[in-house]
Amino acid sequence: MKEEEVLEVLQEETDMENLVGTLKSEMDDAKDFIHQVGYERAESTEYYIGNEPEGTSSVQSEFISTDVRESILFMLPSIMRTFFGTKKVVEFVPKGPEDIELAQQQTDYINYIIQQKNPGFQVLYDVFKDALVRKTGFVKVFWDDSIHASTHEYTNIDPMSYQALILDKNVEIVKESVMEESITTIDPETQEEITQQMPMSYDLTIRRLKPKDQVCIESIPPEEVLISRHARNLEEASYVAHRMIKSVSDLVAMGYDQEEIEQYAGYGGSALDPESYEEQKARNPFDNMVYPDRHDAGGKDVYYVEHYLFYDFDGDGIDERIRVCTAGDGLHILNIEQWDDLPICMFCPDPEPHTAIGSCPADYLKPIQAAKSQIMRDTLDSLGHSIFPRMGVVEGQVNIDDVLNTDIGQPIRMRAPGMVQPFAVPFVGKEAFPVLGYLDEAKENRTGVSKASAGLNADALQSSTKTAVAATMSGALGRIELICRHFAEGGMKTMFKTVNNLVIKHQNAQDVFRLNGKFVPVDPRYWDNDKDLVINVAISKASDEEKFQVLSSLASKQEQIMTTLGPNNPLVNLQQYATTLTRMIEMAGFQDAQSFINTEVPPMPPVSPEQQKPSAEEILAQAEAMKAQNLAQKAIIDAETDRMKIIMDDDRQRDIEEAQIRIKALELQAKYGAQLNIAEINAIMERDRETIRQNAKNQAQGLFTNNVPQQNI
Repeated sequence: MKEEEVLEVLQEETDMENLVGTLKSEMDDAKDFIHQVGYERAESTEYYIGNEPEGTSSVQSEFISTDVRESILFMLPSIMRTFFGTKKVVEFVPKGPEDIELAQQQTDYINYIIQQKNPGFQVLYDVFKDALVRKTGFVKVFWDDSIHASTHEYTNIDPMSYQALILDKNVEIVKESVMEESITTIDPETQEEITQQMPMSYDLTIRRLKPKDQVCIESIPPEEVLISRHARNLEEASYVAHRMIKSVSDLVAMGYDQEEIEQYAGYGGSALDPESYEEQKARNPFDNMVYPDRHDAGGKDVYYVEHYLFYDFDGDGIDERIRVCTAGDGLHILNIEQWDDLPICMFCPDPEPHTAIGSCPADYLKPIQAAKSQIMRDTLDSLGHSIFPRMGVVEGQVNIDDVLNTDIGQPIRMRAPGMVQPFAVPFVGKEAFPVLGYLDEAKENRTGVSKASAGLNADALQSSTKTAVAATMSGALGRIELICRHFAEGGMKTMFKTVNNLVIKHQNAQDVFRLNGKFVPVDPRYWDNDKDLVINVAISKASDEEKFQVLSSLASKQEQIMTTLGPNNPLVNLQQYATTLTRMIEMAGFQDAQSFINTEVPPMPPVSPEQQKPSAEEILAQAEAMKAQNLAQKAIIDAETDRMKIIMDDDRQRDIEEAQIRIKALELQAKYGAQLNIAEINAIMERDRETIRQNAKNQAQGLFTNNVPQQNI
């Protein structure tokens, strides 16, 4: 329903009074609720900066532990790497096979809008840090149709360019000067000279008014958001508001009437009430809650609030979500319109069931930081007392200035020996060290942040197996992965869906964006906004290494299959192989895989059925060739078997004969004393052995030749 239709429904004075009363009641209750939460958020901010805790005893040391900041700064790199790594954390799921390409295009284009058309990295960094320190982080997603004004000066432009500028509907001529030249011509009838002044060039000052017409994503301070205390989640909250300070110029650019806005200009305070100002000041200690008093009308400040509430404005008994924009403390209504998607997305690291605002790591670490700060102060004080003990002096016998002078080597003047006696104070810090160790262990248990998981403690990983180290890392990163899961399922998923719905609703022209090294046209007007979103969150480094190994093995298998069965096999094709290589390149940390390989492979030409089906002659020839090959292989085996049999029989027979000859020779020597040449006898027998071996080889070759079938040539 448009604004005019809503106002027509609420045209009665009683209805408008009821709406204003509802707004005031909801806003006051939400302020009181956020004020209570804001106190804890302000305290957490002070702990993060290092201004808390303050000293609770009469101690000299002002040491403050920084456990909150150290733990959160450890978490942030892993979280940012998860959401801005190579893989897509949030993806659109196609409804059917015909929607696969469109769903991929939606995923890529929405990521392009968030990361390229908007400062997505900086926005989400601010939001994640707010959530880790201050319980919640908020992103506002809206279609920005405000008018952007810019002034340009042009000199010496030609008449054609001048005509193009003045025909532009978004251009206003502010200042104009023309440089002319005289042109003399002759009238063909009268033969008289005619002098004409012709424009030669122009000097222009123009004002270009151009609507932004794009999705805008920005992080907003948590204290600027009001939420109903009874809300179980942000999407279903009965009342949500975004309060802010806007200049008159900003509101006019948003389409509001300048005269109406100027009635509420000059608001000199903060966007917050004084009770909730602690949170803003904790984040910015130099904020004085007072905005500069501008004398120009456009620069004056206006207290501007966008209210999103469920309200039965048409009296049908069903509440509809409407947006009411007000100016000033008196909730002057600027416009009312029916609203679909809540433009505010909330990120919470540890949601509490059945309530909108949960907890954060800073909440768990504040007691530990306070305890460690106090223990370290007492320890340092004990050390100071041990190094500089108190002195006992005999009054009137010692120069007090010398006693109070703690410079090294300075003498102490005494009237007699022993007039100065130090009171030794033992150092008790060693008793505090086990307590500090226990607190560090408690911090690790609450957050999962440890020196071992950060890779800083070499001793913790020495003499450990690869499996043990991987288990240590996985266990430490488990809590961080859970936080990432909450961020993705909560705020990130909502943000993606809101951006998708906005481009479908408002973008009225085709856009072109760069994808995989190519410029791809996209037209969101034909998209379907009913697609589901799937979350992919995994931050374990070991998991990435395992995935890379799996992809490497998969690539080897794909290469083997395509080598054996060809690129047109029914199991894997070149595009699937290219996809595997693309994923490997991306996991290696390279964003643009197109620089290394062609990520999109054109389809191979299909093989015709005639080419696939062999002829009868080819089948018969293949069978005959297979038969001949089998026969030849059998002939080789048989020939080699016969040859080895002949050799083995000859060797056995010759071994027997050699033994008999040696025995006989020994008998002759013993009986007659004859000296026989045994070596010569052995040589003769070995020569005969080689002859037998060669004859066996020739016989085997002949057998092979006779058994191989001859092919017709």
